[in-house]
Order: sequence, then structure tokens, then C-alpha cells
Amino acid sequence: MAAAGVPTARSFTCTTAEEVAAALDELGAPYVVKDDALAAGKGVVVTNDRAEAVDHAAACGRVVIEEFLDGPEVSLFAVCDGRTAYPLQPAQDFKRIFDGGLGPNTGGMGSYSPLTWAPADLADVVMEQVVQPTLDEMVRRGAPFVGCLYVGLALTDAGPRVIEFNCRFGDPDIQPVLAMLTSPLGTLLHAAAQGRIDEVPAPVFADGAAVTVVLASAGYPESSSKGDVIRGVGNANGVNDVDVIHAGTAIIAAPEPGDPDHRHLVTAGGRVLAVRAVGYDVADARARAYAAADLITFDGLQRRTDIAAEPLGVVEGASVKDS
Repeated sequence: MAAAGVPTARSFTCTTAEEVAAALDELGAPYVVKDDALAAGKGVVVTNDRAEAVDHAAACGRVVIEEFLDGPEVSLFAVCDGRTAYPLQPAQDFKRIFDGGLGPNTGGMGSYSPLTWAPADLADVVMEQVVQPTLDEMVRRGAPFVGCLYVGLALTDAGPRVIEFNCRFGDPDIQPVLAMLTSPLGTLLHAAAQGRIDEVPAPVFADGAAVTVVLASAGYPESSSKGDVIRGVGNANGVNDVDVIHAGTAIIAAPEPGDPDHRHLVTAGGRVLAVRAVGYDVADARARAYAAADLITFDGLQRRTDIAAEPLGVVEGASVKDS
């Protein structure tokens, strides 16, 4: 990003307690401390508590300490063919486990799209300032990027700033986006893979909105309960404009008298199911998603009740809590 001139946060990579202290002093609170390792989406602490920041850094070893980017977060996916790209519709996800953006980070407890409160030209600005310069820099390095570039952004007063890149679609962010896509995804991906994305039309999205609500297992995100029987998925799938996406599930045999082949759907991971609904607008899609989610039960089920209730960018202090 530095070489490409992409707007992002200042950062320091630290391996000692002294380096951590100096970086925290330089950047100030809120503190953003990231484990420099694979961490299943849970290696980041954003806090005003210096002791918490120091403790997280010590537990991780090598860390990246970043400038806090103040503003609502947005996810933008760009399908790239190595030299150019098409953006998909922006989305917003909810990272913290509890309502109000409280508790530890997760891989995402829900999401929605479109973002009617975001600037109308957001995708165009991100393509111009972030995606295209990044692709150009990769070409200059002899390693053109082909695939999905997932751009995590903070919409600051100074404009969009990159929080992170992922080289993939990400759930649950992508789920409402794909629910609204009306043009063929396969055609777009095939053209990108062949280096001819400019030969196919730009993606087209339906009117309305989509909302995804994640159902997580007991103990998540620190751990996950496995083997808890899940009931009601069929009923939820039967609700109009709703589908249930499996993430951490399994089927086990549980023989009963007179039924030796009886099987149960059970939990098998942290984020178990995602209930996705399409509606006339965000409020309608949200109501449909939660009505369907109410039909699903398993022991220890966790879910947020405030997914898409209001944009994170409008909630006081939300960018601190939901980063």
C-alpha cells in the first residue's frame, strides 16, 4: 500500500515490549494491536485501555500496532483479472460477539447491504484510490493479482482508508451482496480468470436489501461447543425470501428404537449457521431474517439482536467497538 500510494493507517511492527511501548506512545488511544500471525479473524484488539493493549501484544509476540481509523467500517469486494477490476456492492458487517459492539472480535456476527447512508460514489472512489493503484503495483512487481480483493475500509473524515486486504470473498459480508446480485457471477469470475474482465458487463444488483444474521455456538469466539442438536432449519428455510447457509454443522447418526438410521444436524464449529433474508429495504430484510432465525434452536445458541438495526456509522463510538 505504501508503494502504491494507497491511503491507510500509519503502523509499526514490534517484537519487544520497548517497541510496543514506543508505538503506543506515538499513535495514542484508541490502540489498535494486531497479531502478526494467523488468528482466525480474532487477533485484533481495539481498546482505549493501554494495559489491555500491552497484554495483547505480549501474548502475541510479533505485532503490528496501527493508527486508529475513526469512522464507520465498510467491506468492498473487487473481482480482479490482474490489470483491472469490477466492484461489487458495498456491505457492512458486525464483528463483536455481543449487542452494541461489545465483547471480543469474531469472524463476523452478521451483515447487510446496500449501505444507503454511505456516499453514492463510494465504490468508484475506492476503485480509483485503492484497488487500481494496488493492481498496478502488483503488475510492476511481476505478480499480477487475479481473484477477489476484499477491501476493509474505514470511512474517515479524510476519506476512505484501508484497514485490511483479504484475497477472497469473506463471510458474512459477501452473503447479502451475492443475494442482491442479478447478473451471472460465473460469467464475471470466468472472465477475470481469463484476463478479460473488460469484455463482460459490470455487475448488476437488484433493488431492495439483504441481511444476514449469524448463529454461533456456545463458547464462541474463545471456543466452540460441538455436537449440540440443531432444530428448526427446515422451518427457517421455508420462510419466503430466506435461506440458511451452513458453516459449522455436521450430521451424526443417533439411532433410536425402531429407527436405526436416525440422524441429527449438530453444531460443529463456532459460527454455525447464517440466516439470510432479502426484503424491500434493510428494515424489511432484517425483520425477515430475525423471524426465520427465531425458528432455529440449539443449546448455547448465541446471536446478536442488533444486526442492521442502524448503521454502525451512526452509532456513537461504534467504530471503536466494532473495528
